Amino acid sequence: MHHPFRAVMPSSRPALALAACLALHAPAPARATDAATPGGTLLYLEKQPHKNLYPPAGGFYPNGGILAQITDRLTWQNTDTLKIEPWIATAWSVNADSTVFTFTLRPGVTFSDGTPVDAAAVALNYDTFGKGNRALHLPPSEVINNYERSEVIDPLTVRFYFSRPSPGFLQGTSVIGSGLVSPASLRRPLDEWGDARHVIGSGPFVVRDEVPGKSVDLATRPDYAWGLTSLPRRGRAGWRACASS
Repeated sequence: MHHPFRAVMPSSRPALALAACLALHAPAPARATDAATPGGTLLYLEKQPHKNLYPPAGGFYPNGGILAQITDRLTWQNTDTLKIEPWIATAWSVNADSTVFTFTLRPGVTFSDGTPVDAAAVALNYDTFGKGNRALHLPPSEVINNYERSEVIDPLTVRFYFSRPSPGFLQGTSVIGSGLVSPASLRRPLDEWGDARHVIGSGPFVVRDEVPGKSVDLATRPDYAWGLTSLPRRGRAGWRACASS
């Protein structure tokens, strides 16, 4: 069984970076005779539907393929240089033994439900990913080790503490499994994360509708304005994922 992902491209609009999806959908080299045509449909076949969209489950490719469209991350790892670059975090500092990490956040970022992506929301994300939530059956992330606690310094500054040196944490903030989600989503138990409509991120797409195991419709966020500045602008796009046998 293949699950076709159909991308419906609306007419040309002012360019916004769709950074979360560039790694998954690189354009084919242009020929001299090619001309840009607004609109159209792209069909992508996936063998399996997603299972669960709790971000630490993003290592399963069908899960990560959707999470990459609807969530942003604190940082991004440049695939050419392997350097960690800013995204939702504009700057960071690390103490000498890699047990304290402080991040400055980009102002004006919101989840698709209107909640600000501020220090409190980021702290809640990492408290959950770092330690899990037993009451909601949310497991800790496999890429975050020795996590101790967070501290909100001010609305745009958050600090994380670790019980042992954790130099890999910075890279961990760049992976799909560390996608940021709204506090409303983090209040849901694990068994509700299979429904994509429950997952509220700050990414360039939002879940418009889903038929579990069959289709997921994603629509562009018209107000998305915080894509990666280090990547070329690719313009706006629409995305529709449909499953069929």
